[in-house]
Amino acid sequence: MDTYVITKAYPLDTQEITIKSINLLYAEMTPVGSGCQSSNLVNNNEIHGKCRQIADLIREIEILNTK
Repeated sequence: MDTYVITKAYPLDTQEITIKSINLLYAEMTPVGSGCQSSNLVNNNEIHGKCRQIADLIREIEILNTK
């Protein structure tokens, strides 16, 4: 299994998230949009959708963790 690293794209903005591994690069720049590069082109659209869900969950966790 790959190791995935989730970070903020830019340290000053909590809305911008990147997810990286050896086989994946996902970047989300809200409200502009998001992009996904994966090694599996057949499932790339589904992987992109899952990455969006992960980014949403991370934002929810950030909100809960700062209260």
